[in-house]
Amino acid sequence: MTDQRGREVDVDLVDGVEAFDAWRIKWFLDEQSDSRPVVEELRTACSYLSSLGELREVQVGGWYALPYR
Repeated sequence: MTDQRGREVDVDLVDGVEAFDAWRIKWFLDEQSDSRPVVEELRTACSYLSSLGELREVQVGGWYALPYR
């Protein structure tokens, strides 16, 4: 997955969907940002965004993808 600036976030295929987990976000942030949240904070944030419909959980246990639009 690539953002507008060309920075890449690693994804994996989970049930045929390009998905990510908190560890992949952490690796991205470690390389791209001074922000250093811990994995548990990222899991909590993904879960929260999923509850708002901003992400969708594609597999129980923390695999997320962008919502259908």
